[in-house]
Amino acid sequence: MKFVPMVNPHKPPTKTVHIAIGFFFLVNYIVGVGFLGIPKSFSTAGFFPSFFTLVAISFCAWTTSTWLIEVVSRAQALEDLTPPNRNTACLTPPTPNFRLDADRKFEQTELCEKFVGQWLKYVYTLVLSFSLFSALWAYGTVAGSAWAINLPLTFGPFNMCIESDFDDLPVPGETPCASSYRFCVFLFAVIVIPLSLLDLREQSIVQTVLGIARFTLIGSIVLYCMAKMIQDATEPAYSSARNYSRNYTQEIESFSITGWMGSIPIFLLAQTLQPGLIALTHPIKQKKHMHWLLLAVFIVSSTFYITMGTVVSLWFGDETENTATLNWVPYTTSENSVQLRMLSYLIVLFPSLDVCTTYPLLVCTLVNNLYLIFTGRDTSQTKYGYDLWIRLALRAIVSVLPIVCALLLSNLIYVLTYSGLATFFNFFFFPAALQLLSQRKCLREFGPRQQSRFIDSYNAQEGLESTPLVPRDPRLGRGPGTASLISSKASYWTPYSFPVISHPIFVVMVTIVGGVLFLFSLAGTVLNTVRGDLSL
Repeated sequence: MKFVPMVNPHKPPTKTVHIAIGFFFLVNYIVGVGFLGIPKSFSTAGFFPSFFTLVAISFCAWTTSTWLIEVVSRAQALEDLTPPNRNTACLTPPTPNFRLDADRKFEQTELCEKFVGQWLKYVYTLVLSFSLFSALWAYGTVAGSAWAINLPLTFGPFNMCIESDFDDLPVPGETPCASSYRFCVFLFAVIVIPLSLLDLREQSIVQTVLGIARFTLIGSIVLYCMAKMIQDATEPAYSSARNYSRNYTQEIESFSITGWMGSIPIFLLAQTLQPGLIALTHPIKQKKHMHWLLLAVFIVSSTFYITMGTVVSLWFGDETENTATLNWVPYTTSENSVQLRMLSYLIVLFPSLDVCTTYPLLVCTLVNNLYLIFTGRDTSQTKYGYDLWIRLALRAIVSVLPIVCALLLSNLIYVLTYSGLATFFNFFFFPAALQLLSQRKCLREFGPRQQSRFIDSYNAQEGLESTPLVPRDPRLGRGPGTASLISSKASYWTPYSFPVISHPIFVVMVTIVGGVLFLFSLAGTVLNTVRGDLSL
């Protein structure tokens, strides 16, 4: 029989959001500033290696995200067997109730401790903090550089910047441009810090509206470049300073091994959902469809990434900027048509405004895990009073510190490259470890050995002799002495599992792939650092 957890009838119902709004939560988290570096990676590494690498990384992203959903459902099933949830009067063999509970949220820090130990919890927290902090830092650099180039800051100590002020430089020099950049980062802080203090459910309208606007923006970029490629026109904004190659076949067939190795962490960062997955999916009401929601999210994001990376890199060629939207800055000048100038301003400025929705999501993810480290409790278990002030203080600190760092570092590619290396652990290694170890623990609790122990316990209390000749569920494997993760799938198979990708052998295979990609990426980063070329 299934153990049913005890429910407090006096507890108010948990507020939830529709799965469609949850879709925009997830998409907004993924499509932050990572997509701005993808066209540069396509241009440098080549189309075919970039295409296949991005497809493989997108598939791995969906796979490891699905594992985390499975791990959470296993953690809930195990918690149902612990007091006070467990029905101690019941001595029949337990049947796991794998589910996602609306009133209970397991952050990855708690899952690490539950299935491995405290040491992994602290290691995960360190890696997560570095990875998310770097991403928040990158968001500040995107807003600061884009606004400093386009806003009419021509008064006092300020002056409008140009793209070359940010080319391959960690910070703009001590010039009027530097003052403009830091002032724009301050404006960005005025927007994102108050948003970071809000709960996710209070951001649903903003996240949905800007999520739709994000799709519109990427569609505009793709359509513009495709139209210009079909026309085979020479852009007036670049005709005097840039020399375009119209040999698209040669550009598609190009390949750079160091560029490819350096682009791997860029692709990885662009498809990273794992750190924020649990917090972002917890408010969703239709939890039984969670695995299909994840599949839809990664299909949409990978399609947009591949399309944008291909057409933008082909149109701008070697002149593709590290931050792709900066390629439209020359089109904002007065010699261009009004329509082109309006579109260019939208393309250049909107991503920096759109990251205002992603910034609070990352802050929420990091604060939830830090809160559990400091208090030992999950945010879903304590919502009011003194604990609320602790969370608000953590959100304020976490949202302010990356802004301070953005004032010191303005080149996006520096941040994306190194944070992408740290992302390997959140992307591949932690989900794989949790998947295998949670399967093993469920096998011990719900598998043949556990079933035999429950029957012996019942016989002992009833004064009966223990016997191995009791009926057993054939799904549980060949016998108590031969149970394994492969032969006893029913012990850990959840409603969110998929054939093949949830199999332990496949988990090991994906982990090996992640390790190989990490070594290639590390080698590319080291080579580019030695050559002094972090711009891929």
